[in-house]
Amino acid sequence: MLYLPRISFLIIMMVSSAGYAWGITTEDLKLKALEGHALSQVKLGFHFSRGHQKDEKEAVYWMTMAARQEIPMACRYLGFAYLEGKGTAGNAFLAEKWFSKGAYKRDTLSMIGLADTLIILKKPIESVAWLKLAEELSEPQAKWRLEKVLPTLKEEEKKQVISTVDRLRPTLSASPGTPTPDKSRKKKKRLTFANGDSYHGEIENNEPHGFGERLSKSGKIYQGSFKYGLEDGFGTLFSRKGVITYQGLWRKGSPVDKIVDPPEDQKND
Repeated sequence: MLYLPRISFLIIMMVSSAGYAWGITTEDLKLKALEGHALSQVKLGFHFSRGHQKDEKEAVYWMTMAARQEIPMACRYLGFAYLEGKGTAGNAFLAEKWFSKGAYKRDTLSMIGLADTLIILKKPIESVAWLKLAEELSEPQAKWRLEKVLPTLKEEEKKQVISTVDRLRPTLSASPGTPTPDKSRKKKKRLTFANGDSYHGEIENNEPHGFGERLSKSGKIYQGSFKYGLEDGFGTLFSRKGVITYQGLWRKGSPVDKIVDPPEDQKND
């Protein structure tokens, strides 16, 4: 059976985040990230992936925002997150999806992760093909892996690898993508509600839908995902003094772990 040694999630993230300078507060970064600033989204993803504020679920949340803008390192992060179950449930198919997005952007470490995932999904020929493409782009991880893998292949399998490489090579983008201050494609707007609350973020049908921030009349702030006007998805609630009072998943306007089911005799009332 074809086997490719895997590189650790931690090493990939350390290499990816090298060189980032902060200089602004996490709260400032969140505001910029919610406005669609891809670099801020990536910075927040790495920030919450390690250190004293480590929160793998929130890291995945911010990286997902950046990956939707097709930022290769964010796509790679999600690939490893789904492959290894870091901050989300493990899912090889979703790992393949996000690694592929990074790989087609010529991100060689995404290609390495994709090769690992394709072995799990029993696609060995395509796995080796991506290693070959990574080697062509001077990725050292690919070279030593191929030295171990190629001698185990039969001649017909080697021909299949070459054919797959020839098919994939023209589909790669001309140059790797990098985080830019591009705005999200979704429309953003400031809204004021009848109860005195205000909102800034993505909208649909003139109500919060997507990523945004809601400021209540009492001074409480919610930052995170909305769906059809209500908090839904991952989000953080701050008190009027800026203290986090809840952080996690929300559903239809309520924190998930605070939703209380009615007693059995009241469920049909």
